[in-house]
Amino acid sequence: MKKRLLHLAPAALALAALWGCAAGGSGPEDGAYRIWFSALDDRSARVAVGYELRQLPEDLPPVEALMDELLAGPEGQELTSPFPSGARLLDWSLEAGELHLDLSGQYGGLTGVDLTVADACLALTLSQAPGVETVYVTVEGGEIPYRPIQDLGAGDVLFPGETAPPAEESPS
Repeated sequence: MKKRLLHLAPAALALAALWGCAAGGSGPEDGAYRIWFSALDDRSARVAVGYELRQLPEDLPPVEALMDELLAGPEGQELTSPFPSGARLLDWSLEAGELHLDLSGQYGGLTGVDLTVADACLALTLSQAPGVETVYVTVEGGEIPYRPIQDLGAGDVLFPGETAPPAEESPS
């Protein structure tokens, strides 16, 4: 199982403050998708998120399969689920590149860095699904009013000092 880690700037409270590779949006890597999870083991940790590579079942649409993998949590011990216990996908739709997810009430209890990390995991993981450019999350039909960014995209996760996501490396 391959893992890649991103770093969190010490004072980051917005999704754009996450450091690392904007790996979403590129589709599967050798047929395996990157499923992003929290790598925070304590509040002072510098590592924010990392991923595990996983094959998706072919009997579900990619969005549902990716959400199932996210909500199931990581397989290894280095990463943890950023989602509260009992969180689940209630509904989803994809229109003009925007994936609308409606999540259960547990997700609405996230705030601060916990919400930032969960949002980053959603954006990075789900932007790999065909046609998904941004992710718009509601909780039981309503917006999270204190979220600084409503449309979340893999491009919102940047390298330190970058103003745009890095270009994807071509296979050698």
